[in-house]
Amino acid sequence: MSDQLDDYFRCVENAGRWQFQVGVVTWEGPHTPEITWKNYRSWRTQPDAARLARARAAALKQARFFGTCTHCGELNNAGHLFDRDLCQGCAASTMGIVC
Repeated sequence: MSDQLDDYFRCVENAGRWQFQVGVVTWEGPHTPEITWKNYRSWRTQPDAARLARARAAALKQARFFGTCTHCGELNNAGHLFDRDLCQGCAASTMGIVC
């Protein structure tokens, strides 16, 4: 799995439970991306590396969090997709769309 996506995952303890969270890029304006954290999995005990890896692999398959650009083939955070099948970079370079 790509290390460039590491910034979109975190595991935090909250009220005695461990929350595996996935970050989704949201936009307040055209040049102001922010990460909104969404709870994806929860455990009563601190998860080990294998459990975190399984949660990450499952989250990467969720279209609400990530998608693969059909033009360049890169896996992107959902907030960096122009539409369901095209990333913002390819939308700008191939269609002249300013994101």
